[in-house]
Amino acid sequence: MTNANKATVLILGGAGFIGGYLTNTLSKSGYQVRIPTRNRERAKAHLIVLPNVEVIQTDISNMETFDSLLAGVDIVINCVGILHENQKNDFKKFHTALVDRVVAGCNSQKVKHLIHLSALKASSSGPSAYLRSKADGESIIQSKLNSTTDKNIIRPSVVFGAGDSFLTMFAELANWLPLIPLAKPNAKFQPVFVGDLVQSILSCVDGIEKRTVIDLCGPKQYELIELVRYATSFSRFNPIIIPLPEWASYAQARVFELIRLKLISTDNLSSMSVDNTCDTPSDRSRKTIESIAPSYLSRAS
Repeated sequence: MTNANKATVLILGGAGFIGGYLTNTLSKSGYQVRIPTRNRERAKAHLIVLPNVEVIQTDISNMETFDSLLAGVDIVINCVGILHENQKNDFKKFHTALVDRVVAGCNSQKVKHLIHLSALKASSSGPSAYLRSKADGESIIQSKLNSTTDKNIIRPSVVFGAGDSFLTMFAELANWLPLIPLAKPNAKFQPVFVGDLVQSILSCVDGIEKRTVIDLCGPKQYELIELVRYATSFSRFNPIIIPLPEWASYAQARVFELIRLKLISTDNLSSMSVDNTCDTPSDRSRKTIESIAPSYLSRAS
């Protein structure tokens, strides 16, 4: 599939962090882009103004069928994902049941290509409900999608870039917390720049990427405490980072759950018990945190 064909691309989750970057890139590349969103007004500033972009007011989480939304669509890119459950079984709702309906719609409407963002280390035997639900979504695509439909499943590590909710969160916390008690300080990550993730998706859209499942990481591995120290170093106050032992990490997360503070959950901690790193060497041409993050972390502090 090439942009010369004027392909129509539907991006689920297109109004989010990753989706916004992706929409910009596809629009500039000449693709016709459709984005369903619950809040069309909020998308005005950064999406509706783009050429070739149609923003549709709808709530995909409550759609029983995707047939009408997928009519005339060539490529579907699913960027929908959550890290915290507002209600019980939200992981299954967004990572599994929604994927099942998307696949059914792709089959019914004869969509040519489905690109799905999953999660690094997704596994049916994973330690967290999040990782298990992501694996269930992958399984649905592998088992139910028409064999004539091209598919790519991209499994990124944590994604960073201007507007992220990872490094930026810690940089902002440093503005008002003199101490940051840090859960799971030795958890390992291999963050990937959102621009590199978008380029990986674009290579799938253009038909260049032939792998079905792609694990995607940045060029460097870090412990969480290293990332937090780096993010907070841009603060004027330079907070003290206090590494928490395992029991205190889970106690902190449980308190946050009880007061409905979405900083970290016990399920997040379970996910972090598995190294969020790639098993094979990463592409060294990808951007490092040190080359990108200063430009936006300095604004958050």
